[in-house]
Amino acid sequence: MKKVLVLFVALSGITFLWAQKKDVIITNVRPNAPETLDKPYVVLVSIDGFRFDYAEKYGAKNIAEIARQGVYAESLIPSFPSSTFPNHYTIVTGMYPSSHGLVSNTFYEPVGMEKYRIGDRDGVEDGKWYGGTPVWVHAERQGMRSASYFWVGSEADVDSVRPSQYYRYKASTPYKDRVAQALKWLKEPPETRPHFITLYFESVDSKGHANGPESVEVKKAVLEVDKWIGKLWEKLQKTGLPVNLILVSDHGMQLTKNDQPIFLDGMADLSGYEIARSSGVINLLYAKNKDSVKIEETIAELRAKAEGKYEVFRPSEMPAHLHYSDNDRLGDIVVYSLAPYVFGNPGWRPSPGAHGFDPYQAKDVHGIFYAVGPHFKSGVKLFSFENIHIFPAIMEILQLQYDPERIDGDSAPLSPAIQP
Repeated sequence: MKKVLVLFVALSGITFLWAQKKDVIITNVRPNAPETLDKPYVVLVSIDGFRFDYAEKYGAKNIAEIARQGVYAESLIPSFPSSTFPNHYTIVTGMYPSSHGLVSNTFYEPVGMEKYRIGDRDGVEDGKWYGGTPVWVHAERQGMRSASYFWVGSEADVDSVRPSQYYRYKASTPYKDRVAQALKWLKEPPETRPHFITLYFESVDSKGHANGPESVEVKKAVLEVDKWIGKLWEKLQKTGLPVNLILVSDHGMQLTKNDQPIFLDGMADLSGYEIARSSGVINLLYAKNKDSVKIEETIAELRAKAEGKYEVFRPSEMPAHLHYSDNDRLGDIVVYSLAPYVFGNPGWRPSPGAHGFDPYQAKDVHGIFYAVGPHFKSGVKLFSFENIHIFPAIMEILQLQYDPERIDGDSAPLSPAIQP
């Protein structure tokens, strides 16, 4: 099948798309602005579900070497809920999920009850769901090219902007292809070379869900991704460019009591609610008719049967440390399980590995932060810190402007690790 090239003119310049979905999508052919040519580079890599202790536990020697050469944190504290989509987007915006709007992997927009879910391609690519301003949007607006080989939000027209080049997510894409493309981008001429690149690897997470975090399958997945991280860092050092490599994960993985699932629907009459369920941990309840549903009675009924296995709150009454309120997308009632318990449905058994839990109640959902390159010191260990603080560090390395008053993070937690 031939590739079809679609050309159109936009206010920002000439852009074009490859219609064949397996190929890279190019949205911007403008060169880097002259003032950005000498600025540094950041390659941001996410290893989904990589728990804070996996590198040492499973002997990830290349990641351990990056820690030795550069900077690493005791752990990276995910935002609540410790789920994939909210936290990937938090990392690149510096905002808590209730601030940027991706409040869970699945949720409703109360007006019209339109549903967002991670498996819905149309929703994932629709910029209306995404608040905040990701790094790549700042970069593109300031004349700096960016590229993404998968990242939450990179496929959407956030504020009508996408990376100069990006790929639609496809889990079957070999890791070698992802790494090769990142290196290929850095071999482009200075005028077209992206300064901010994202990469994503998912197998550690999927194996953790299917087999549990203590499994042989997880160890194999950790060592496989470690191999490709080692190849990536080796090649990055040979580019001769001031490239900074940052390794993160969106969350870790909790071993669950999946043989003792909680059946939420049996705890109360929930027929008057639409329920957005995610990760076996988060349930957002939306009253279909607030005039006929007695929300306080539902909360009382659910709490009476919790037995220390889950929490129930109105969004406005959520614990302050979770920063999970003040957003209509949270619905009328938030129900979340306490590790290691998970929700299930009759006839379906939850996975032995899960995340989404309160990161201050379950440390096993903590992720990783490793960084190496000319803008990071060597041999520095940081205390555990929240992932909202990564965004300002990246922005400062790339020398991009942003308004610190419009994000939740700040640069202080990483300042001991950054070269002056």
